[in-house]
Amino acid sequence: MFVHPTDPALARVQVGIDAAVVADHHVTIRSTLSDGQVQLSRFHVPPTIAGLSRLGERLSVFPGVVAVAEPTSMTWLGLHVALQRAGCDLSLVGTRHSARLRGAISGKLKSDVIDADVLSLASDVFALSPLDPPLPAELALRRAVVRRGKLVIDGNRARRRLISLARWAFPDVWTAFAGSWPTAIAVLTRWPDLRALAAARRSSVTAVVAAHTRGVPGVAERAGAIRVAAAAWVEFWDGRLDLEALAWETAEHLRDITIASEQIERATTQAQRYWAGLYGDDPLLLSLPGMGPMTAPTIRAFLGDGTRFVSAKAAASYAGLTPSTWSSGTVVQPSRAITKEGPAVLRLAFYQAANGARRVDPQLAAYYQHLMVERGHCHTQATVAVARKLVERTWTVLTRGQPYQFRDATGQAVTRTVAKDQARHDHAVPDDVRARARARSAATHRSKLTK
Repeated sequence: MFVHPTDPALARVQVGIDAAVVADHHVTIRSTLSDGQVQLSRFHVPPTIAGLSRLGERLSVFPGVVAVAEPTSMTWLGLHVALQRAGCDLSLVGTRHSARLRGAISGKLKSDVIDADVLSLASDVFALSPLDPPLPAELALRRAVVRRGKLVIDGNRARRRLISLARWAFPDVWTAFAGSWPTAIAVLTRWPDLRALAAARRSSVTAVVAAHTRGVPGVAERAGAIRVAAAAWVEFWDGRLDLEALAWETAEHLRDITIASEQIERATTQAQRYWAGLYGDDPLLLSLPGMGPMTAPTIRAFLGDGTRFVSAKAAASYAGLTPSTWSSGTVVQPSRAITKEGPAVLRLAFYQAANGARRVDPQLAAYYQHLMVERGHCHTQATVAVARKLVERTWTVLTRGQPYQFRDATGQAVTRTVAKDQARHDHAVPDDVRARARARSAATHRSKLTK
């Protein structure tokens, strides 16, 4: 919203921009006159230098106005530069928030013009603030960790596709791998055709299994079981399944996994290079439990030094790890599912860090134990709760500039070694509790299939 300093007839100006990636940016200027009348001015500009210059010229007559847009891809960066050069600013509203607002205003109708109109009204509903973009080096780090997060998801999907194929096409062979992923990849890479695997020399299969299995007895027996299982499935599928086509499909899945692994490795290296360039060895962040070279770059990419957040709770809210709340009349439902607002890669990084932190920090381990044993949470729920606490502790460490101090359950300072020992022995979750939580989670998932 913008109040014109010299035109008394113009009470305020609101600007909404429906940013586009391959089409034009659609812009709505909503001018409210002093007598209450509303005037709408709509236009569109291409996302080119000429288009952004034209946008700046149109808005330069409203110096200080804060336009509202959605964070569509990276289009917000060019818009921000153009608006700042015109003496204006930009504020971003989340896509889910704008979608809810559009639904309330226009129902099921949607178009670029409607989106721009809705965004021009966002300041009436949401508390917006001008965009504070990261520095170029910080933005490079953020984009690298986001790309790595997407590649990890793609890689996991490739792994699941191979597992799904193996589970129906040759499940006994997959079982004979005894849960060893390196063994499975090595054996199937060398013998993707079940006929070749069944006919392979036992010594050859044993050598491959031994090379990818460490400290596990019975390597020769495992290799023999793999060959026997392959031969059984060759006989089973005889005349029913094209084994050559199955071998091709297996090889393609293996190739997808290899490509994904190489891409993840390159993205990881690049992210760590950006991270080291900004924060060096980063002893401050790495002093926290659960932090390592995989999670730390992601957390730094979005939290920085922590000063952009006014409190620890604000940082946890940004990560989307705070419980949502629902109330209506006398009915109140606090502590519902987490909001999942903010970057998904940041939330995953804190979840992974929390899963390690609850094993080495006595206080976090005690909290995890309490949720599992006394509150009946499953592992995922308890770990998410630990992740929220870890976000708050991370913000405290970053803003104070002091390394993390491990403390026992009573609050007494302890060394990292003592802390790990206490977390492992004093706050362990009994096996029967874990089994009960797993059974309840499985029952919940099964019940959803019948609803």
